Amino acid sequence: MNDFNAARDIPILLGAFFVLTAAIGLVRFPDLYSRLHASSKLITLGSAGIFIGVGLEFAQTEALTRLAAVLLFQFLTTPLSAYLIAQAAYLRGLEPLLEGPDEWNALGKAALLDKRLEELER
Repeated sequence: MNDFNAARDIPILLGAFFVLTAAIGLVRFPDLYSRLHASSKLITLGSAGIFIGVGLEFAQTEALTRLAAVLLFQFLTTPLSAYLIAQAAYLRGLEPLLEGPDEWNALGKAALLDKRLEELER
């Protein structure tokens, strides 16, 4: 009953660990931005581990190619979608709860100041 295959099972276990960590982050983090960070980064890493383990279990070229394509698509789209969700939330007025410099607000204020200076010069 010992069906342990290290090449297959360790990536799956690492992926499951990252997914579990993302789930804990979703529950424990205080605001949308930090929850979005945890979910996007760790789910991507977790799914990569699970996909690699499943690909090694199948050991077929077609399955590996499809899993690699899915993984590449996920690596390309997950950070972009997380960024767009965060930007939309910020532009709708949801302030981050973390202390520190608010770079988006600083950039927005600098743009408004530049626009007002241009209007005064006219």
